[in-house]
Amino acid sequence: MKIIELKEINKEIEIKSDQEVRYTFVGKNKDSVLAKLNIFHKAPNKISRIFVRVVLFDESRFDLETMLHIKKGARNTDTYFKAQVLLMSDEASARVVPSLEIEENEVKAGHAATISQVDKNQIYYLMSRGLTKEESENMLIESFLNF
Repeated sequence: MKIIELKEINKEIEIKSDQEVRYTFVGKNKDSVLAKLNIFHKAPNKISRIFVRVVLFDESRFDLETMLHIKKGARNTDTYFKAQVLLMSDEASARVVPSLEIEENEVKAGHAATISQVDKNQIYYLMSRGLTKEESENMLIESFLNF
């Protein structure tokens, strides 16, 4: 498993063996990331799992376009991409666009993306157990990023 901080504007990955790749990004203040991620399957019988987790504070912005390419000859590929973004403020924003380009039959491919606000009920619950608001937020963020 690889864990990579997603700061590069354009990233290309060729899947040469079964892989699980995890990307993380934490945006604060007015941080802004516009990223493109291209994952290429060219060889047959390979499995890949690509996970992205993002936490955004303040007025930070995150924009990610992802393309899973399954090239001709990559029969029996099994690939999945999932991005999850947690917004910690009303001013933070995100856009995630996962896409598939499949040139081969007999493949399994999927993608998902979610963008959500932090759950105020979870913060309230943790605060009712004696944690401060900051401690509660930190606990939720730590559990979200440790996937």
